[in-house]
Amino acid sequence: MKQLRNIFFVITIILTPIISMSQTDSIYRFSLNQAIDFAYENNINVTNAELEVRKAKWKVWETTAIGLPQVNGSAEYQNFPEIPTQLMPNFLFPVVVGINTSYFGLTPTQPMPDDGGKIPVQFGSKHNLNWGISVSQLIFSGEYIVGLQAAKTYKKMSTQNLTKTRIELKTNVEQAYYLSLIASNSLSILQKNYENIKKITENNQKLAKEGIINQTQADQIKILELNLKNQISSLERQKKLSIIMLKFQLGMLPADSLVLTDSLDEIIKTLDLKLLSSDFNINDNIDYQIMETQVKLKTLNLRRTESTTLPQISAYYSYSKKAMLDTFDFFNESTEWFPTSVIGVKLSVPIFASGMRTAQIQQNKIDLMETMNQKQMYNEQLNIQYVQSKDDYMNSLDNLYSQKLNMELSDRIYKNTLIQYQEGTASSSDLTQAQNQFLQAESSYYQALMQALKTKSALEKIIFNAN
Repeated sequence: MKQLRNIFFVITIILTPIISMSQTDSIYRFSLNQAIDFAYENNINVTNAELEVRKAKWKVWETTAIGLPQVNGSAEYQNFPEIPTQLMPNFLFPVVVGINTSYFGLTPTQPMPDDGGKIPVQFGSKHNLNWGISVSQLIFSGEYIVGLQAAKTYKKMSTQNLTKTRIELKTNVEQAYYLSLIASNSLSILQKNYENIKKITENNQKLAKEGIINQTQADQIKILELNLKNQISSLERQKKLSIIMLKFQLGMLPADSLVLTDSLDEIIKTLDLKLLSSDFNINDNIDYQIMETQVKLKTLNLRRTESTTLPQISAYYSYSKKAMLDTFDFFNESTEWFPTSVIGVKLSVPIFASGMRTAQIQQNKIDLMETMNQKQMYNEQLNIQYVQSKDDYMNSLDNLYSQKLNMELSDRIYKNTLIQYQEGTASSSDLTQAQNQFLQAESSYYQALMQALKTKSALEKIIFNAN
């Protein structure tokens, strides 16, 4: 036993650091698709949408159970410290007087009242115990039939809302992932330029001290270095914020580490013209599907209101036993129990409601017409949105191509100017101008890239919405 304890102690010593590390140091490495899958499992909005689907399933069962047999049991004990008293006609007094007068020749000392008077009487027992069981079954109800259809349709809508939540989450994760990659790439370029300028600045300061070059010329390059350093700091904060946003979409803890494994070049390769040739089927759009389900729910609501004018039939059975005693002795074998049972069928027919049901039906008809009009309008809007999204995507690709050429040219100009400056054939103002021109071109390129990725996601959302 002692040896077993020693083995357990050694295992505990070995595993404790591993368990502690797993609890406090979580590192996640995700491609874009892996990030999306992780978000599906951990994002709160998706979790809540899945809970709504589960709740809708129970709602269907709740509605179904209304038409199934209902069994109820009951028990009631009553104690009467004072048994209720009732006044009843004094039918005994005339009889007694008549017998005494006729058979015994006795004469009343007081005249007999005309109505005989009333006497107080107590009916019942001090202790009463009653138990019973009842069963009811709905045979026909138009409102129940329509309500069951509506519950199933509600379940369908909750499933569609889950799909919509997943689609919106996918778009949000993509945008945050793209933004993080762009920030990282832009930061990498700035840091390389900063290192080059920093070396030149350090060399110029030495030359200025030796009097080989003018101090003003050295200070101008120093200003360029400081500006780059400020931009790097700003971009680092943007990168940190983009990672925080991505973690939030993924449902990760802020303390968790996140590494993006997809490169920006791999993402850029997905930007092509193939998407423009994809067919658009409005029935695949999840928003349009939800609108159709809303029309169906409005239709069922109208039918439910109309069904309230139909009769309702139900059957029932009840059985009970009751004991009435003057002393509390219900558990004695000699206690007499009096049974009661009843079987019945109930027909409920609505006859007149002062126009209330008619008003409800007319309101629901108007609601249905409004929803159908909204569906028609949304149909037209989606087709317009599809055409607009295609144009936006094509324009963003054209702009991206132009900005890429502009950045490449600006980069080449900057590198040549840097070489010329080091050789002494270009001034510090020339280098500053080339640097600023390149940074502006780089910024415009990444803005165009982000816009192209956004328009691509928007177009995919319309075309492949329900996939």
